[in-house]
Amino acid sequence: MILHPFFTSLRDICRFRRGPEDMPYSPRLLIGLLVACAAVQLAFDLHNGATPGMAGAALVGGLVVVGMLFVLLRGRGKPERFVQTATAFTAVKLLFDIVVYPLALLLPLKQILTRFDPADLSGSQTLVMLAVAVLGIWELCVWIGLLRRSLDIPVAGGVLVFLLLFFVNSIVLGIGAGLTGAS
Repeated sequence: MILHPFFTSLRDICRFRRGPEDMPYSPRLLIGLLVACAAVQLAFDLHNGATPGMAGAALVGGLVVVGMLFVLLRGRGKPERFVQTATAFTAVKLLFDIVVYPLALLLPLKQILTRFDPADLSGSQTLVMLAVAVLGIWELCVWIGLLRRSLDIPVAGGVLVFLLLFFVNSIVLGIGAGLTGAS
């Protein structure tokens, strides 16, 4: 079965012991992970009051990032790495989303996004916010490691590619906000 090698690879990727090349090659697994990731993202966005247009723009932004990943791998002459790399990225995102989103629900997200004052948080909310921040930094480091290994670039290159993907996603979200009239 493909799940045992998948979970073993995912665990080791998150512990910086393996790279995307160790993920099982399975286009079906990648599609399943993309669908699961989209469902979790959509549910979280809609639960937190995002308009359907903005939630849709977030999904499109994710797909554009996957497309950019393919373009980057192709540009480096490594298109055969796409399925395993995209599987690793999607699995890492899904894993961290499954852990972080329930924690984030314990926070006053609308208040934090509009007017953040640390004094408004309770002690337990402050600990939750710290946990979310630590998990976010860990996820960022895992993604940079995946980019570095899949594209055969140094760590600084991985950071720059991550920033490129982040800005592309932000541009798609901005376009989505403009088209849907969201602010």
